[in-house]
Amino acid sequence: MSLLRPHSPNDNTLFPNRRKAQPYNFGVLDKVEWYVNKIVSHHWTERKLEFLVKWNLGVSTWEPLTNCNELEALDNYLMLNNIKNWWDLPKRVMVTLQRKQ
Repeated sequence: MSLLRPHSPNDNTLFPNRRKAQPYNFGVLDKVEWYVNKIVSHHWTERKLEFLVKWNLGVSTWEPLTNCNELEALDNYLMLNNIKNWWDLPKRVMVTLQRKQ
């Protein structure tokens, strides 16, 4: 507590043209909408189905069926695979590689 002092604002006569540091602009707008471009692939983990979703900003993420159920992209993915229902998708189980210790 003994080190605390009242704040005194910048004195323009002592420090002319001093500006507050501005945060770096990374070029991504705060209110950018993400939408699904397409579903690229799928895999099963135990009994759960996940889809590889490619987003409009170029990022791809694995999403569970519950997040993809109402997407037109899922309908397109099923149609391209000649499948009527998601439960008929081949049971490709995702295998994760472990490093040797």
